[in-house]
Amino acid sequence: MKRKMKYIKEPGKQLWLIAAAMLVLSHLSAQDRDKYDTIANRYKNEHAVYTNVTEQLVITEENGVLAANSYVTLEKLLLTDHALNTYNRDQFDYSDFHELTSCSGLAYLPSGYKTYRQVKCSGFGSGSPRSYVFFDDVRYVQSYYSGLLKNSITETKYSIEHTNMHMIPSFWFQDVNFGLPVASATYEVIAPAYVKMNFVIKGENTSKIKQTKEEKNGKIYYRFTATEIPAFKEYENVPSIHYYVPHVIPYIVSYRLDGAKKDSVLTNNADDLYKYLYPNVRNKNFKVDTFLTKKVDQITGDDVSVKDKAEHIYKWVMKNIHYVAIENGLEGFVPRPADTVLKRKYGDCKDMAAIIVTMCNMAGLEAHYAWVGTNRLPYEHNDLPLSLLFNHMICALKLNGQWIFLDGTTRLLPFGSNRYDIQGKEAMIAIDDNKYEVVKIPFEAADKNVTVDSTYISIEGKKITGSVKQFYKGYDAWKLCDMLQYTKKEDDREKAVRAITSRGSNKYIQSKYDIDASETGNRDVTIKADFVVDDYVHQAGKQCFVNLNLLRFYEDNAVNKKDRKVPAYFDYKNKHKEVVVLNLPKGYKVKSLPAPIKKSIDGVWNYSISYTADKNRIVLTKEYELNTTAIASDYFADHNKMVDDLKNIYKESVVLTAN
Repeated sequence: MKRKMKYIKEPGKQLWLIAAAMLVLSHLSAQDRDKYDTIANRYKNEHAVYTNVTEQLVITEENGVLAANSYVTLEKLLLTDHALNTYNRDQFDYSDFHELTSCSGLAYLPSGYKTYRQVKCSGFGSGSPRSYVFFDDVRYVQSYYSGLLKNSITETKYSIEHTNMHMIPSFWFQDVNFGLPVASATYEVIAPAYVKMNFVIKGENTSKIKQTKEEKNGKIYYRFTATEIPAFKEYENVPSIHYYVPHVIPYIVSYRLDGAKKDSVLTNNADDLYKYLYPNVRNKNFKVDTFLTKKVDQITGDDVSVKDKAEHIYKWVMKNIHYVAIENGLEGFVPRPADTVLKRKYGDCKDMAAIIVTMCNMAGLEAHYAWVGTNRLPYEHNDLPLSLLFNHMICALKLNGQWIFLDGTTRLLPFGSNRYDIQGKEAMIAIDDNKYEVVKIPFEAADKNVTVDSTYISIEGKKITGSVKQFYKGYDAWKLCDMLQYTKKEDDREKAVRAITSRGSNKYIQSKYDIDASETGNRDVTIKADFVVDDYVHQAGKQCFVNLNLLRFYEDNAVNKKDRKVPAYFDYKNKHKEVVVLNLPKGYKVKSLPAPIKKSIDGVWNYSISYTADKNRIVLTKEYELNTTAIASDYFADHNKMVDDLKNIYKESVVLTAN
């Protein structure tokens, strides 16, 4: 549904619009053609370039409270015919907390000698920009321009009213929507001198950002500028663009209005952040709900230990309450009552936390709400005291003096396990009005996430026949369970399993398979399958060549290190073991085996590959261990060398000869 636009009425804002309109009317005169021709020559290998991106954040006092409004201009030069239908639009976001108050657009088309013809924007459209949510009221607007010519200039202007002073948005120096270079970007914050502000700069190549601060006429002007900003490049193996796109995060620390005896503090540290967040969960679900109480008694009635109570509550919620992201506005921060969640049988992450926390407390356990950020957000409490740290909520349970975390958003995690994307993240646990704890969620060790793949093969002419057994433990197992729960049809499941067990070559044929996915304990998974691979064995006279590297783990894991400084990230640490057993065909013996090899980067990853043989069989054993979730750029060369060595190793075959 398209949001009704809130138009500006305040005199100060009207003056801004009038000034902006006057600026637009006189913006592009004949002499500007030389300037844009120079820019066009500088970006002659591009289809388009943002010549000027500016955002002015103005903080004022209105009726005794602070107000904040952003005024944004997006100016773009279209350099090729291709750009006229590809980059003939701009895009920007708004939401309940950042209300769109105005938008307009003009295009300037080359006309005659160094002159321009002005046309209005063709129209505006809106939509939803993302599928992941913390609060799902974000919408985008696109401005469209038609009838453009090569070297046309588009100019989109819009203004945003920020309704929550704790949630002033970041400014991004790169064009993340269309990936165009930016010739010049300016972020200016104008605030009364009595408003104390802080700024945090994050991302890569932040040295390009120049900062100035000036005070005049009772106001402070903070300015952040950058020029010649390269086109946005999305990196593989990085949780989100927050890790590398340069951006400025502003926040108001405190202010003192006229007549006030002391400063009003918004946020300066974790204590202030907690004071802001805690009212969202204070006194939630403290009322006694008879039906919920009976349900807790029913679930935990036979339990003796606190661990059994907590585990049975968690499992019951996972089985009976469905995770559905239904957040909007303040619903992105305030959990719904547990009895409401129980009646609905569904809820978002906060609702799932609410029902787990409430049921645990009813059973006499110590459970609390906890805010946490997933690995999409690279920020920590030492970086900034803002709710920007968090996009997820879970239950923190004190069990035998230790915190464990219960996440209601997936049915696949065993009791006490954490989603892979919150490993290493800081959880803020809400204990009472004044007390909280910040606890770092541990990483799972590599030996907790194990895959063992065993293959047994025999040679029949030029083909190999055999069986495979795969054992999965930890995150690998839970990802498989997630896949299996959405593949109910037999044909779809057979195709999915075939993709998992496939090996040797594209002539792999799976004849039958079996899946054993445990519903209890660690929720391990075992897959068995029989298969045939035609035309796999190569023969030359009395010699027979067989490449036992039926799987080629890590072969495609080289990092494209060109101009890359951001680390390469992995979901979790893990161990992988592969065993291939070849039964020697009758009348053959082993002539040669590839040499064993071991490679490692200390603290990062390692592998070992070895062959053994007797008169009946050859056994290939390969072991890999990843001991980090991020490979720093300093290790890229060593990492890629290890991958290249693997590629060469994977080409080696065992050689058999007829007796």
